Amino acid sequence: MIKTTNNNIHIVMYHYVRNIKKSKYPNLKGLEFSNFKKQIVYLKKNFNILSNNQFIEILNSRKIPKKKSILLTFDDGYRDHFEYVFPFLKKQDVSAIFYPPIMCIRNKAVLDVNKIHFILAKEENRDKILNLIFLYVKKILNKNPQQIGIEKINLLSRYDDKKTILIKRLLQNHLPLPYRKKIVDKIFKHIVNYSEEDFSKILYMNNNNIQELYKNNFSIGSHGYNHYWWEKINKNEQEMEIKNSINYFKKIKVFDKNFSVCYPYGSYNLQTLNLLKKYKIKFALTTRVGSVNKKNIKKFYELPRFDTNDFK
Repeated sequence: MIKTTNNNIHIVMYHYVRNIKKSKYPNLKGLEFSNFKKQIVYLKKNFNILSNNQFIEILNSRKIPKKKSILLTFDDGYRDHFEYVFPFLKKQDVSAIFYPPIMCIRNKAVLDVNKIHFILAKEENRDKILNLIFLYVKKILNKNPQQIGIEKINLLSRYDDKKTILIKRLLQNHLPLPYRKKIVDKIFKHIVNYSEEDFSKILYMNNNNIQELYKNNFSIGSHGYNHYWWEKINKNEQEMEIKNSINYFKKIKVFDKNFSVCYPYGSYNLQTLNLLKKYKIKFALTTRVGSVNKKNIKKFYELPRFDTNDFK
């Protein structure tokens, strides 16, 4: 549990919110819906829960409310957010911002990061997953595990054991992009055994869901088009991630001037910051842990967040 203080704004990051223990994937790392409801009731009682527009007013004025304040954010556009989160927040009259990546909605694709989550949820034996990775590294990259620089991977994590974080690092960013995507797809098919299109329809919101959120005064922001690591792609590719997500939200009429960005994986660089200025983005959220305070409020493209687990 974090220590909360006045004159700070705590931005909270959510991902999976569902009835996990009774689901097909009881080992999925996320927030049980029953605990989510308790958390929201607690936050509503003890914090000033801000809307997107109120938060922007604070950023513009540089005046942080005296009462402890909080902003709720939901990443990745999961159907959980529509089926569980939305009705409860509406009932509680609580605001939030939702950040869906476009590829999942438009192309009925599943993000590699989500494939990895469900691989890990379905198969508890981490050595089995690592052995599959090394098998496909040999088949697809024509390399032995000793040749891919495993020793260079940072295995520090707030929540995962070393074998789990090694699997994530290998499949999320360490292996070359075209090859790791093939490897993730093969392991997902082997372990989860689901077609990507069908799984996408189950996992993510659709256009109608997002439009319904917007009609009910919830805010929608960009989480990129393809959910890439932005610091690992060039300026033109970053611009397409931002521009294409904006254009898509305009097309389905959920875009307004108070539009914000949530960096996929918390990844960005100086080129990103310049592009956000170009597209007049109001603010952007990182995955760095911390509160918005008088010292960092001016860095509105590098705002820190807390994970929901920090408020247990």
